[in-house]
Amino acid sequence: MTPPHTTHPVDVKTSPIPSHILEEIEVFEEEARKMLAGDVSVDIFKPFRLQHGIYGQRQPGVNMVRIKIPFGGLTANQLRRIGEVADTYATGVGHVTTRQDVQLHFAPLKDVGTIMRGLAEVGLTTREACANTVRNVTACHLAGICQGEVFDVTPYAKTVALHLLRNPLNQSLPRKFKIAFSGCRHDCALTPIHDIGLLAAKRDDGAIGFRMAVGGGLGSAPRIAQVLREFVPMNELIPTIEAVLKVFDTLGNRKNRHKARMKFVIEKLGFDEFKRRWEEAYAAMGYARPDHAPIKLLTHQDDPVPLIMPAPLPTLSPAGGEEKVRGGNGSGNGQSSIGHETPFQMWKRTHVITQKQAGYVAIVIKLPMGDLTSQQMFLV
Repeated sequence: MTPPHTTHPVDVKTSPIPSHILEEIEVFEEEARKMLAGDVSVDIFKPFRLQHGIYGQRQPGVNMVRIKIPFGGLTANQLRRIGEVADTYATGVGHVTTRQDVQLHFAPLKDVGTIMRGLAEVGLTTREACANTVRNVTACHLAGICQGEVFDVTPYAKTVALHLLRNPLNQSLPRKFKIAFSGCRHDCALTPIHDIGLLAAKRDDGAIGFRMAVGGGLGSAPRIAQVLREFVPMNELIPTIEAVLKVFDTLGNRKNRHKARMKFVIEKLGFDEFKRRWEEAYAAMGYARPDHAPIKLLTHQDDPVPLIMPAPLPTLSPAGGEEKVRGGNGSGNGQSSIGHETPFQMWKRTHVITQKQAGYVAIVIKLPMGDLTSQQMFLV
């Protein structure tokens, strides 16, 4: 990457940031000033920095800022703001990660507080994007529009993300902790390789909930998550997750970082014993047993204005005629001759996906190496 360039700073002095978030950013700025002045050592500052989603780089004096995007959902205004801070304080490039974060590299530490303010103004945060915390809560990239989903998982992924953000239970875990939501049997969010994987489910009586699996992970010791509960009703989702975190927080290995993930807790205890410990934690935290707890989901604290969708337009062929949209992303019916496709037809087959909302499609945008320039963000 090239060093950052300078344009006009983002004006965030009058931003309507909630007071507790503003205070948090001010504390970060003060601690950063102390470290830069030599009043606080680098080693003492490091865990504090990581808790706020800021990584060091091997290049001196600059940092990587990791922005959490719960369930991978961004508004146009949020994407524009990321482009603005990337253009002003970093390299003008955002790197989109496999866990739905956006990373800005080469950000000087003295500017990180200003970046945080700019992000907070549009409802974004870097808090707990790093460190031994619950990382970004992810979901299928087609959640809410997938034709095969049991239901839209995004409100629940967002609720869990907001509930755990700054939650005392989540501030000093033995190791990082990853949660993912999927809405259909294709499981695009890859729930079996997460610490907690939640797959949308519906009972015979019509009630919706999640099949919860725990203890998955990749790395040098990959594990497939095991089913903890076949069906978690919506009103038990948060307490069920909290109890898993409590067991992990209590029994996770804090001495050996390489054996600290939850999959190793399950391996050491055995799954039956882990489940028994989870049930104990659930009861000890003040909840009734799982099949009796009338716990409601956390209300969203920053719901946007309801989306008003424009009237659907007919899909046009290159010649200007109307053409029926097929399922994209390689989901054609196999009857067309790929060898005779025009470039437009090939793009359409692989990059246009029919939504469950009649008359609408989703477009896949290719990001080479996951990078998106600020100018591209503005155009999107």
